[in-house]
Amino acid sequence: MEKPASKQFWKSPLVTVAIGLFVVATITYFNRAGRLESIELGASDRLIYRSGASQPPTGSVVIARIDDKSIADLGRWPWGRDVEARLVQALTDYQAAVVGFDVMMPERDSADVEREQISQQLKLSGHDDTAVAAMLAQSNDAKLGDAIRAQGSTYLAYSFSALNEKIRSEDLAGFRTTFQKPRPLFYNLVTKVAGARDTAIDAEAYLPPIPVLNSAARGVAYVNIDLDSDGEARSYPTVVRFNQHYCVPLFLALVDAYADHAPLGLHFDANGIANLSVGSNRIPVDERGRLLIHFRGPSGTIPWYSISDIIGHRVPPGALKDRIVFIGMTAHALGDRFVTPVGADFPGVEIQANAADNVLQGDLLQHDGPLWDMEQWAGVIIGITISFVAAYMTAISGATIAVILGAGYFLVAMHLLNADGEVLGFVFPLMVLVLTYIFVMSWRYFAEGAEKRHLRHVFEHYLDPDVIASVVDNPTGLKLGGERRHLTILFSDIVNFTSRAERTDPEPLVALLNTYMTVMTNLILQSGGVVDKLMGDGIMAFWGAPLAIENPAREAIKCALRMMEELEALAKRDERFADLKIGIGICTGDAIVGNFGGEQRFDYSVIGDTVNLASRLEGLTRPFKVGILANRPTLEEAGGGFITREIGLVKVKGKDVLVPVVEIVALEGNGVDPAYYERFASAMAKLHNGDSPEAELRGLLQDRPNDQVAAMCLDRLHPTDGRPPTEMVFEFDTK
Repeated sequence: MEKPASKQFWKSPLVTVAIGLFVVATITYFNRAGRLESIELGASDRLIYRSGASQPPTGSVVIARIDDKSIADLGRWPWGRDVEARLVQALTDYQAAVVGFDVMMPERDSADVEREQISQQLKLSGHDDTAVAAMLAQSNDAKLGDAIRAQGSTYLAYSFSALNEKIRSEDLAGFRTTFQKPRPLFYNLVTKVAGARDTAIDAEAYLPPIPVLNSAARGVAYVNIDLDSDGEARSYPTVVRFNQHYCVPLFLALVDAYADHAPLGLHFDANGIANLSVGSNRIPVDERGRLLIHFRGPSGTIPWYSISDIIGHRVPPGALKDRIVFIGMTAHALGDRFVTPVGADFPGVEIQANAADNVLQGDLLQHDGPLWDMEQWAGVIIGITISFVAAYMTAISGATIAVILGAGYFLVAMHLLNADGEVLGFVFPLMVLVLTYIFVMSWRYFAEGAEKRHLRHVFEHYLDPDVIASVVDNPTGLKLGGERRHLTILFSDIVNFTSRAERTDPEPLVALLNTYMTVMTNLILQSGGVVDKLMGDGIMAFWGAPLAIENPAREAIKCALRMMEELEALAKRDERFADLKIGIGICTGDAIVGNFGGEQRFDYSVIGDTVNLASRLEGLTRPFKVGILANRPTLEEAGGGFITREIGLVKVKGKDVLVPVVEIVALEGNGVDPAYYERFASAMAKLHNGDSPEAELRGLLQDRPNDQVAAMCLDRLHPTDGRPPTEMVFEFDTK
C-alpha cells in the first residue's frame, strides 16, 4: 500500500530542514529585536565573573568614602564646604597624585548664604566692607576653592540633564545649555575617517559646579551612568557630545591627569566610535563609546578609607601617596547606588574607581559591533548546520555533532575572553543550536512516528498487533531464531467448510468468511492472544508470547467459549450462519516461539509438539461431535469456574502417548445446567473403580440421544477381547 504523495512530502528531509531554518529565522528576529539582550547580558556576566576570573586592583586607585562612620564623626550630610576643604588639605598632606570629587556642587554652601545675609545687614548698619570682612570669617566655598588650588590636581563633577533624551525646558532649572568658563574637559584629539558615523551620545544641558569652585578645579568632568536594558550598570559612557564638543568622564580625566595629561584621543570610523586613547594606550569601546567595566570584585574590593580618618590623619602615610583618590558617597542613606554584575547595592563612586583601574591596568573588556556580528553569523551558521545534520543523520549522530558545535563555540568564547578580553555572547548561538535541534528532531519523531503508525495500521491486517509492536519497538528482534516458552495454543476450524465451498459461489463465500474471521480474530486479540495464521477457514492463535500474560490457559478457554457464544449470536442475526458449526482444540505446554523461515522471508510463529496436539484436538471435535476440546494441563492451569467433561485418553495420529482430553462446555453460571455432566463424571468414576457404568450411560443417552461422547463410551464397554475397561481410551488413525 503506497502512501499518498502529500504524506511522502511532509516526511521528506527537505521539509525537516525547512522547519529548522524557520526556527533559526525566528530566533534571529527576536534577537535582533532585543528580546534576548537581558538574557545575554546575564549569561555574559556569569562567564566573566566565574570563580577567580577577575584581576585584583592595581592599588593605584583608592576611594575616600563618605560613609556612615564619617557622618557619625563629622555630622550629618551635607557637610559644610569647610569640611571638604579640610579633606583636600589632608589629601595634599598625604601627597595624593590626583583627586576627583564624585559629588555634585551646583549650589553655594548654606553657611555662606547665611554669611552673605549677615554681611548685608552689617553694611546697612553703616559698617564698611573692610570692617565687615574683618568681622566675618572666609566663606566655606572660598576655603574649598583655595584648598583645591593648593592641591593642584583636583577634578570636580558635573551632570548632564539626560543622555539621548529630550528634556522639557521647565525641567532644566539650574542647568546650562552653554558652557560656563572654564569649560568642561574635552577630547583634544578627534579623528574621523572618510565616511565615519558620529554615533556619540547626546546631551542638551549640564549642571556645573558653582563658579568659585569651577574656576578653582584643575578640570570638571561628567559622572552620568547609562544603565543597560536590564537596569544594571555594567558599562560606562566615555563620550558625550554637548555643544558640538566631545566631553570626558570623570574617571578618564583622572587617569589622564595621572598619565601627565597625555593627549585624549577619540577616533571614529564607518561603524561609529572605533576607540579611545590616552596617549598611546588604546581603550576599546563599542560604537556608542560605552566602556564595558571589568569589576574587580564586590563592593569594597577597591581600597578605601573613611573621610573622617583621612581628615584626622589616621590613615597610614603611604596609603594615599601618589594615588588617584575618588571622593564619593557610600553611606546607604545617601543613595547613589546601582545594581551591577558583582552586587545589587554598589556605590556609584566605586563604579568610577573600577573603570579607572581597568584603564590603568589595561585589563579591558570589549563587546563591539564586529563581535556582535560574529555572534549573529555564528548562530545562523550553527542553526543551518544543525538543521541539515538533524534532518539527514540519526538522533545520536546529530546529538553528538550538536554537542561538538556547542562546546566548540563556548571554548572559542572562553578563549577570546581570556586572551583578549573580548566578550563573545553565547546565548543566541547556543539557543539557536538547542532549539533548532529540538524542533527538528521533534518533527522527525512526529513524522517517523506517523510513518510507524501507518505501517502498524497496514500490517495489522497481515500480522498480529503485539508482534508488530515488538518489532517496531525493538527492530533487533527481526532475526531468525526462537525461544522456548510456556504457551497455550488454539486451533479453530469451520465444520464441513469444504462441502459448503463446493455448493456456494465464491463471492458470498468470501463475504461470509470475512465476517466470520473479523468477529473471531477480534475476540482473540481482545483476550490478549496472538493470531498466528488464518488458513482458509481455520485460525491458529496462541497466548503467552511475545507478551507474557498471567494465565494463558484461562484466557484461551474463555476466548474459545466467547467464540462459541458469538457464533450463536451471528446465527440469530444473520441467516448465513444458521447452520455454521466450528470446532476448537486447545493445548497448553512448552513450544518454540520466534521468527522462522528464510533470510528474505520469515514468519513470527510457534512450533512444537504442543502445536501439533492442539491441531489434532481440533480435528477430534468432529468424531466426538463437541465444540471445544482441550488437554488436561490446560484445564488444570486455567483453574476452576468452568463446566467441563473428562472424556478419557486419546491416542492421536503421530503420537504414541495417550493424552487426557477434556470437553469445555461453558462458564459456570451462564445458564448451562451442570447436572448432566456431573452424571457423566459419576459414570466414569464407576468405570475407574472396576464397575460397569452401562446403565448410567444408557440413561444419559436416553436424555440426550445425540451425545456422541456417551455413545462412544458405551461402545467401548464391550471390547472384542472380552475384558471390561477401567479407562476410556480412544484411538484415531486420521487427523
